[in-house]
Amino acid sequence: MPSDGLFNVLIVLIRALIRLGPKPRGELLKACGADLEAVDPKHLSQSLTRWTELGLFVVEEGVVALHESHGSQLGRNADIAEVRLPKLAREIALAPENNARFWESEENRSADLSRGLSWILAQDVYALDTSSHQKVATLESTQVADGTKRILQNDTRWNGLRTWMLYLGFARGGAQVTIDPTDAVRDMLPAVFDLDESLPAPIFVERVAAALPVLDGGAYRLKIEDVLKDSNWTRPADGHLSTAFSRAIQRLDREGLIAAEKKSDSEDGILLIGVDQRPWRSMTHIRRIQTKKGK
Repeated sequence: MPSDGLFNVLIVLIRALIRLGPKPRGELLKACGADLEAVDPKHLSQSLTRWTELGLFVVEEGVVALHESHGSQLGRNADIAEVRLPKLAREIALAPENNARFWESEENRSADLSRGLSWILAQDVYALDTSSHQKVATLESTQVADGTKRILQNDTRWNGLRTWMLYLGFARGGAQVTIDPTDAVRDMLPAVFDLDESLPAPIFVERVAAALPVLDGGAYRLKIEDVLKDSNWTRPADGHLSTAFSRAIQRLDREGLIAAEKKSDSEDGILLIGVDQRPWRSMTHIRRIQTKKGK
């Protein structure tokens, strides 16, 4: 929700702390333009409050600083920190401690976001109409019978989800938002593979789901799938991936970052699903392709 902060405001706060170091709250907000007529100080205050609650910032004796572990991830260069911020913000927002009150409407930290991402990533991305809140909310109402568990109840919630899923790498912009988690999955490839050069495809899916629990098999995704009506939502068969996750794997394969391989018909694998729920391609293993820099 806008009252939880805006990502562009978060960027400004991060850049200020990287350049200036820890600052008293008032001085930090002033450095970010809180006293300027063109700046709404409410957005600065709300963004700082929310991301302090989520653990990105710490406040001691009125002085605001980056949490030590997060500061080391962002580095000391403001431009580099801005590039790294979406990955860090995504990890914080999806962290278990920020989603413990998953179904509660108040004081749920980032659970609203996780619920929204889980639901929209479970849809058929080729049939989903994201042109308006009304179309998205109508679809949700046919799938979620329990009104207390509906996510996109108004334009504000939809606009918030649309904005943050673009920034966090779960969608692409355009005339309509295109649901596509490729950027998010790409960021997690080093952690997913770790020291392994190749993984059985089901293990790859499990590790991605552990890192991005809003995707197939992830803890938050399973909670959402439990409340969806099968009469209005196509539940993927065993070994079949959602169209969103399928799209990400296919794009990463075409980018040359991974290689999807089918080594044996007898081994368990996964099946990517494309337009009109048609099988796209099957694979038993996914191999990571090292770049020239070894990243």
